[in-house]
Amino acid sequence: MKISPNRILYLDEVRSLAIILVVLGHLIRMFSHDFQSWQVGSVVFSLTRIGVPLFFTVSGALLLTRKHDIKQFLEKRFKRVFLPFAFWIIVYMILGVLIWHYQFTLQYAYEITFGIHPLCELFWFIWSLIGVYLLIPVLSSFIREYGDFGSRYLIIITIILSLLVAVGFFNDQHIKHDFRVIFNFFPVLGYFILGSYIHNHEFKLSNNKMFFLGVLMFIIGITGHFLKIYYKGLGGFSLAPVDLFDIFVVMETMGIFIAFKYADVKMISDRIKPLKEQTLGKIIVTFSSCSFGIYFSHYILLLYLAEKGFMHGWRYKNIFVYFPISAVILIGMSWALIYVMSKIPVLKIGSGVK
Repeated sequence: MKISPNRILYLDEVRSLAIILVVLGHLIRMFSHDFQSWQVGSVVFSLTRIGVPLFFTVSGALLLTRKHDIKQFLEKRFKRVFLPFAFWIIVYMILGVLIWHYQFTLQYAYEITFGIHPLCELFWFIWSLIGVYLLIPVLSSFIREYGDFGSRYLIIITIILSLLVAVGFFNDQHIKHDFRVIFNFFPVLGYFILGSYIHNHEFKLSNNKMFFLGVLMFIIGITGHFLKIYYKGLGGFSLAPVDLFDIFVVMETMGIFIAFKYADVKMISDRIKPLKEQTLGKIIVTFSSCSFGIYFSHYILLLYLAEKGFMHGWRYKNIFVYFPISAVILIGMSWALIYVMSKIPVLKIGSGVK
């Protein structure tokens, strides 16, 4: 496989990391049952929560500065996102009936479709993505007209709102209701804007300095994120979530995105070939291409393997051994499934592979 010269490899790297973090985030919940496993899980969870935000930043980087014909854009997104989504909605419905013996009713179909059912809680991400896609043609026009000033304006709003989330301003449901228009608009959209700005803006610092700035932001973000998760979760062994719009999550996501953009093997040695020319680069692109399908397939595989398959009971075993083993198995099986599906015409639509 030859990587297209138009392919932006670091975005494939970020997308690949994002799906790995999403899988690990769902998997680590299975292992948290005592104090030690809960502590390990809290560390892992503080990292994996940025998986979905990273997906949003990549989409923003690729879409927000382009000029879009609304009809063509929606048709393309329909084929790229909604058709694979519809495929997996049907798969989840069928497997829920055949394996978990749920009764097929209108209520069951409704809950599966909108991610309300325990089998498919991950579907919320797709509906959020679809919601933002409806706004992309309008938002991209704003970004192209106002340029960096327009992006910075929206980023400032994003950061102010994320700070308010961090201090608990929106914990009161009445306040959240009062600010519902702006609060519901920015949490997802903010990551699109951040991804677009970081990707397209030329910063004055050198690549090396930007890389280390990104690493520093990530370290600060994950430290604050972990402390919030840890102290929120004391008194129980469930992993306490932190809002994806929290300032520490935003900082963690921005740090990773900046670090990947400015990472360069020349920082290690001039003799190392660019990643695009290495076999590893080709593997990353292949894995990244399968990421959308992996998002859908890994969750139902995890539920089956953990509840009815050979991973049943692993949660009570040594987390340092069985968590990484489970991760390799789950990611490997999901990737293999989607890769095979992408080669079969009737199933390719569900693979999400372009």
